[in-house]
Amino acid sequence: MKRRGHVQSRIANEPVHPLMILLQKYHKRTSKTQAQMSRDCWLHETYISRLLRGERTHPSRDALILLAVFGLELPLHMTDDVLMAADYKPLALASAIR
Repeated sequence: MKRRGHVQSRIANEPVHPLMILLQKYHKRTSKTQAQMSRDCWLHETYISRLLRGERTHPSRDALILLAVFGLELPLHMTDDVLMAADYKPLALASAIR
């Protein structure tokens, strides 16, 4: 069973949130541990862990911005991708970046 915007997980047919997939992808690109990200973005390490595992699917916009910008050190367009995966508006409109 597919729901719009979600991919099925292999465990118990629970949907996998696109935000989790994107955060895991960006986390793999960095050499930072969750503890390092936690210190850099002022979020608790357990909170970051739960986001990466998909246990927290509705984080606040501010928490996502802190994690993306300071924790994962993502550029603006990737930060916007994270925000949009969580159904938030991007920081910048695509036309404003060009």
